[in-house]
Parts: sequence; structure tokens; C-alpha cells
Amino acid sequence: MKYKTEPMVPAEDRVPFSRKLAYAIGGPVDTLSVWILVSIAYPLFNMEMGMRPLYVSIILMSLRLWDGIIDPIMGWISDNTRTRWGRRRPFVFVGAILSAITYPLIFWFPAGLSPEATMFWVIGFGMLFYTCFTIWAMPYNSMLLEMTPDYNERTRVTAVRGYFQTMAGFVNGWVWWITLRPVFTSSVTGEPSMAIGMRYVSLIIAAIILVFGIVPAIFVKERYYETIGSRQKKIGLISSLKETLSNRPFIILCFITLSFLLGTAIFDSYGRYVGTYYVFGGDKEASAMISGWSTLIYTVFSLSFIPIYRRLSEHIGKNKCLLISVCVVLVAAVTTWWTFTPKYPYLMLINTAFIGMGYAGLWLMIPSMQVDIVDMDELKTGERREGGFSSIFSWVLKLSFSIGFLISGPLLELTGFNAALEGAQPESVYLKMRIGYVVIPVVALVLAIVLIKFFPINAEKAAEIRGQLEARRGKV
Repeated sequence: MKYKTEPMVPAEDRVPFSRKLAYAIGGPVDTLSVWILVSIAYPLFNMEMGMRPLYVSIILMSLRLWDGIIDPIMGWISDNTRTRWGRRRPFVFVGAILSAITYPLIFWFPAGLSPEATMFWVIGFGMLFYTCFTIWAMPYNSMLLEMTPDYNERTRVTAVRGYFQTMAGFVNGWVWWITLRPVFTSSVTGEPSMAIGMRYVSLIIAAIILVFGIVPAIFVKERYYETIGSRQKKIGLISSLKETLSNRPFIILCFITLSFLLGTAIFDSYGRYVGTYYVFGGDKEASAMISGWSTLIYTVFSLSFIPIYRRLSEHIGKNKCLLISVCVVLVAAVTTWWTFTPKYPYLMLINTAFIGMGYAGLWLMIPSMQVDIVDMDELKTGERREGGFSSIFSWVLKLSFSIGFLISGPLLELTGFNAALEGAQPESVYLKMRIGYVVIPVVALVLAIVLIKFFPINAEKAAEIRGQLEARRGKV
């Protein structure tokens, strides 16, 4: 029997806008608390504090490896929790409070520590924060996977969250510039200090985590828990991991994400060095300013294209929309050879516009496609394991960015780059930096395009799966 999907969402499948809004408010918590550390790691620890790029890579990868341990455990715990308030909401409430308390500790390291001591401080308190943050993040991300059974409504819910995450990303892009303001001047050097600035920025972020992080716990309904989850038998951790990692569509989606974000992480981290030292001759103030303007351009284009991708997906499907978004970012990667030039530095903003267009599709399609995978898994196993899938996928997201940053550190050292030389790097160093900046993202993005062709769930397949599930266990 064939099942057809209609572009309009049935009334019983719609999520009230107030509930979409309550869920979306939690989006900035993820964006600010995780990605600010990733994006400012090299400017703070290497450019300002003189820490070796290798040490910065160790910090980022250590935190990702820790995520790889605790994320699946927390996802499994939330899948197996049964309370009068649901599986996810109690953890979201408590996790927001704990995360807000521990986040600033990462940046309040004593002045005068050696690079090695600073590295261990950031890793130690970073692990503490990420442990608390996982208590919030895994249940929060799992909520998205159980808000509606409709193929298109899932994308609409994700779109509302996308607006909030994009605005938070705008703040993220200006953090480097903000921390270099004169109000954060060091009494020792007499110069603005990013390390001092991040101490106070971290307190503001902690307040956002506390307020925004609690809202979903209070106002978001766990739709699947009431009808399926509360009656479901508890699942073993090892068996849950085996089932998750044997799900072919999920593995394909993970590798698509890994390839896409690896390419763009290189664009962000490695690109800061190409921009700061090759384009601006080592002028960090100018580079920080252009980074802020780039974020403005990114935000405008990303916000503009979210509704375009959402409507387009209802006509051509999520897979094709994701393919379009990757191709757009590929254009940005290829053209950096000509747009990153000392003669016309503001040409870099063209690449940022393409990145904004592409990311709008990525952050809209990928989470929505992930929910469709959970339905397929339920058809196969008879279990709803949103926590298991969201935990592994969350780790893949963070790992994707971190691999890009990990590559950036050793790659910079291989080019012969020396931060102490500021803008006086040898021409051969600049040439190697520019070549790596083009080649690595292009290869990663082409791989993502190839993988999309193998993703098996489209609108028709999703409708077929839903029909079979409802025939077996009724409607949700």
C-alpha cells in the first residue's frame, strides 16, 4: 500500500505556536554555551596568550572525547526515566541550573598560569561544565524528536528554534570584538585583554543559560511519553548503543553532518588566521571587527533563508533541500581563493553570505530528518529511543567542529606559521595557509554531497512508516 503526504499539516499533528516558542527559547543555550568556547579558543589561547595551537587542539578534543562518554549515558538515562513530569523535563530544569553555575569557572583561571597549567584548568572545569550541560542538553534535544508525528510539522518546529539559534549565533560572532573593548584593559599590559573580557562575558552567558534553559522544562509537553514512553520497557545501555549505531540512515546522516561541519569549521577557525594575518597583516582589531560584520551578514542571510527552506522542503523534500544547502556552502569554500585578499578585505563578506544561506538549510533539515529516523527505528525495534539518537548525534555535531579545530592547530604549525611574527609571516607560509583553506573544506563538502544521495528516507517513505506504526500501536 502506498501512502501520500499532503503539504498541509493535519490539525491534530500541529504543535501550538506557544509550545514551539517555549521550546525554541532553549536554542540559544546550546549555541552560546558550547560554541563560544569553540569559536574563541584560538584567538584567546593562541593569539593573545601565546599557547601553542597544539595545546588549543588538545583542549577542544579532550572536551569532545568527554562528551563521547557522557552524552550517550545521559541519553540512555533520560530514555529510561519515568516520572510524573515526564522523561525529559526534570533533567532540563536541573541541568539548566547546574550549567549556569559551572560555565564561568572555565574562564576564571588565575592570571600568570603557565600555558600547560591553563590548559589543564580549562580542560578540568570544561569537563565539569559539560557534565552538567549534558544533563540539560540531551533531554532538551530529545524533546524535539517527540513533539509531533508529522513529516512537515517537524520542520516547522525546527524552523522556529532556528530563528533563536541564529540570533544567538549573531552574539557569538561579536564576542571576540566585545572582549577587546577598553573596559577590559589589563592593569599589567595596559592593553585590552580578551582573557579578562571572557570572564565577564561568561557571567552574562550563565544568566542566559539559567533563564532560557528552564523555560522548555516548564512549558513543553512530552507528547510521545504520555502514550508510548511511560509504558515502554526500560532499555539496556549497550543494547541501545548497538541498535543506534546499526541504524544505516542514522549513520549516513551522521557522516553527512560530520563532512559538512568539518568543512565549515575549517572555514571558521583556520579562516580566522588567513583573515587576520594574510588579509589584515596581523591587525587583530580589524579582524575582530570584520568577524563581527561577517556575523551580521551571516545572521541576515540565515534568517532570510530559513522560511525559504521550510516552504521548499514541503514541495521537494528535506533531502533535496539539504543538498542545495551543501552546494551553496561549497561555493563559499571554492571562492575564498579570490575573496580573501589584502587589496579588498571586505570581499570576505561574500563568503559569509553564502555560509549563512547554507547553514539555514543544514540546521533546519538535519534535526527534522533525525526525527524521521527515530520513527523508522521504532518500526524496527518497537522502542522510542529519542535520547539514544540525540546523544550520539549531539556528540557528532560537536566532534565535527572540533575535528576542524583540531586540524587547524597542527596544520598551522605545518605551514610554518608563528604567532610571534604577527603579520610578517613569510610568503611561503601564506601560500600554504591559503591552499589548505580551500582544499580541505572542498573535499569535505563534496563528500557530504555524495552521502546525501544514499539517505533513504523521503516524504513518501516517512508517510509509509507512519502509516505502519499507527496501524500497529495507534496514533500519538
